[in-house]
Amino acid sequence: MHTAPDQVRTAAPYHLLGRGAGYRWWRPLTEVLLFAVLLGVFLAAFVLLAHGIASLAGIAGKDDGFADPVFDLAFGFGVVAVMLPALLLTVRWAGRRPPGTLSSVTGGLRWRWQLDCARWAVLAIGTVLLVGLVQDGWQAAKWPGWGSWAQFALVIVLVVPLQAAAEEYLCRGWLFQAISSWTRSPWPAMVLTTALFVSLHDYTDPLVIIDLTVFSFALCWLTIRTGGLEAAIALHVVNNAVGLLLATTQGAPDLSQSGDYTAAQILPGTVATLAYTWWVSRRARSAGLMISS
Repeated sequence: MHTAPDQVRTAAPYHLLGRGAGYRWWRPLTEVLLFAVLLGVFLAAFVLLAHGIASLAGIAGKDDGFADPVFDLAFGFGVVAVMLPALLLTVRWAGRRPPGTLSSVTGGLRWRWQLDCARWAVLAIGTVLLVGLVQDGWQAAKWPGWGSWAQFALVIVLVVPLQAAAEEYLCRGWLFQAISSWTRSPWPAMVLTTALFVSLHDYTDPLVIIDLTVFSFALCWLTIRTGGLEAAIALHVVNNAVGLLLATTQGAPDLSQSGDYTAAQILPGTVATLAYTWWVSRRARSAGLMISS
């Protein structure tokens, strides 16, 4: 029995999921415009709400920040997290496709695979943090107390995963697919989204910039090799959340991204990223994970 040509469906890899039914070359441009509008609206609403709450609570700061470090932390990561609903609505309304196509080739997050990646991310990042503790030590005198730390921990657990996921859906998800819909090859998208990802951070130290570049390329590679964002989200969330959970045991974390770093501080993280990428790619291949729709 022969299948009519219009019934044949070619399997699409992750980076080409944006070229579905109804795709037009100009559609990504309309998505950019809608995303800019939605992000502006959501950011304005979030900032107004945050400052309103801060004023009522008496923690409004004199400068850009807030008088309460826990609230300041929540605001700093929440500003990034609001990108997520803007992205999902953009893909639905302007992209004319299910938002789940940003998650994976199956049309949604593969939660069992997500959890499997998370445990290896914990191992990788945990090792890096242990190396850092050996290098720098831990000062008991800076411990803020269980009450203060619990407040930080609650914010980290609730907000940081959304912040990290938002960056992944932006760089390794939506923009990665949008650029690839024009180029067909994923490599230009890898380069351009990596440049954007690095620019979103304010680090100026060359070693950190190299580390961020390796991190971004590795997550792009994982996204292609696994057919979804799960592995990238897992490493990004664990890297940010576990690092902050440890940092807040020494008081309010310094979120400024300036300063100089040594190779001993940066290299363990770079090695962990590469090791995680190799191991998760191998596990995806051995498990026969679906990598095309």
